[in-house]
Amino acid sequence: MTAARKINWGILGCAGIAEKAFIPAVLKSRNGVLAAIASRDGARAADWARRFGFLKSHRTYQELVDDPAIDAIYNPLPNDLHAEWSIRAMRAGKHVLCEKPMALNAPEARAMIQAAETSGVLLMEGFMYKFHPQIGQTLDLVRAGAIGELRSVHSSFTFRFDRDGSNYRWFPAQGGGALYDVGCYTISVARLVLGAEPLAVSAAAHIDPATGVDMTTAALLEFPGGRFAQCESSFETHFQSRLLVAGTDGTLRLERAFSAKDFDVAVEMVRGDTVESLPIRKANMFVLMIEHFGEAVRGEAPLRYPASDAWNNMRAIDACFESIRTGGRVLIPGPIHPEEKGP
Repeated sequence: MTAARKINWGILGCAGIAEKAFIPAVLKSRNGVLAAIASRDGARAADWARRFGFLKSHRTYQELVDDPAIDAIYNPLPNDLHAEWSIRAMRAGKHVLCEKPMALNAPEARAMIQAAETSGVLLMEGFMYKFHPQIGQTLDLVRAGAIGELRSVHSSFTFRFDRDGSNYRWFPAQGGGALYDVGCYTISVARLVLGAEPLAVSAAAHIDPATGVDMTTAALLEFPGGRFAQCESSFETHFQSRLLVAGTDGTLRLERAFSAKDFDVAVEMVRGDTVESLPIRKANMFVLMIEHFGEAVRGEAPLRYPASDAWNNMRAIDACFESIRTGGRVLIPGPIHPEEKGP
């Protein structure tokens, strides 16, 4: 593949996130093309192809997976279909950018990684927030010792979920609930900022008696060196998208840690009585993610966040669900390579 050729993207399904974020981002990207879209409703796929300028549409997911013109596939299907269709795509030689959470559990994530390695393709979880400059700025400040020795992370991603009862987020078997939907962000950012994997988890949740999904989950993650992360996710709380990073000499605060769309934001740094706001110009996280993945596909840069990162995130999420189920503290086994025999 030459460096000049653009990446032909195929999209599985007509998901809201694809319409609102991914498709516009591909159109704005410098290295992506909307090559094909597939839906179980062929007429809907054809309509989307006309509306958004796809080169073609497919009547089934398998047709798109088998399309030889496709380089990379974006998988925004319901969570319970992430592993199945990502693995099918990778076995067909397609690179895959899979929406978060990448799987329903760590064993599924491990199977996806194995499929990627066997097929010689790239697999990455679609955590777009990691590509926003405010996250890079935060990590730079922490590494430079701007707030002293890092001690804890507090992350919250909450909103009032009012979709109709047919939405997959209301069904446990499909990966519904707040922990899967937005809690995965709060755990991901804690691991990213602390630069380590949690040793143990204690979690509690408010479970909706009608559906069985968690409406609110609060988790305490224990990290090496006596460091902690408090992670909150909810479908029944006023909107929050916050990150607080606390060190011995100060704190960093992001008010739009996971949802800094097309507007200016800032990283607030507090040291003693001094409060400094560090402005960050607006940036399209999806465009940055898509362009990076395209560069990796073309061999121009290594993948910044390998699929093993998603596997480690799922291990922490699995521990949260186990803690909710048992009411106790759950130990997470020491890091092992995801292709080895896991827990």
